[in-house]
Amino acid sequence: MSRLQSEFQRLFRLTADGDIALTDSHGRVSTLAIRIVRGRDWPSVATLLDDLRESLGLPLPAVSVDAKTGFLLWFPLAEPVAADAAARFLAALCRRYLGDIADFDIALLPGADAQLPRIPALSPDNERWSAFIDPTMGAMFVEEGGLDFEPNPDRQADLLAAVKPITSADFIRALATLTADEAASGAPVKHASSAVIGHFADPREFLQAVMNDPSVPLALRIEAAKALLGQARSTTG
Repeated sequence: MSRLQSEFQRLFRLTADGDIALTDSHGRVSTLAIRIVRGRDWPSVATLLDDLRESLGLPLPAVSVDAKTGFLLWFPLAEPVAADAAARFLAALCRRYLGDIADFDIALLPGADAQLPRIPALSPDNERWSAFIDPTMGAMFVEEGGLDFEPNPDRQADLLAAVKPITSADFIRALATLTADEAASGAPVKHASSAVIGHFADPREFLQAVMNDPSVPLALRIEAAKALLGQARSTTG
């Protein structure tokens, strides 16, 4: 197995055919993705990437450039989450950071697409390559997408090696922050989740609701309890 294949195995749940499956056999989401159709929307994408770490405390996703135009953000999850919670998370991210992009120029996955594309890949239309890129280099692909040469597999593996899956605790904290911010601003919250009920002005209230909701997968309830315990220790410490 090549280094690039090993990194795919580490980050993503692969099907028997070697494709990246966004959901598992129970319909839970194991990989989140945001597709940006237009390359010139990179400034908004760059703002999202910068704020993921600064405001939400999340690791950077893998970023790939399409052979024609646009970008794809790949968010691997350490543990699968309920589909409605995943949809709520992605929708909130887009409202917060990508609201100036038209709906038809953005796609949230899972959605109509069941799988992510294989990267790198050669486009027969323009003979350019889709590829993973350094997230700081996106501005280079605003005018023209893809690479005009086949990307080096080891370099592609290096880029994926820098990506860390989002842990359940980090996912819950980030979703709590996004939910609380939207509730405080009075913004409408769509894609309501049966696993995340109501609007919460305090992230701790959100975590308590997750921990006490029997419809939430046990692993997420445990992570919510850990997050609350960590907050309590930091407060008393």
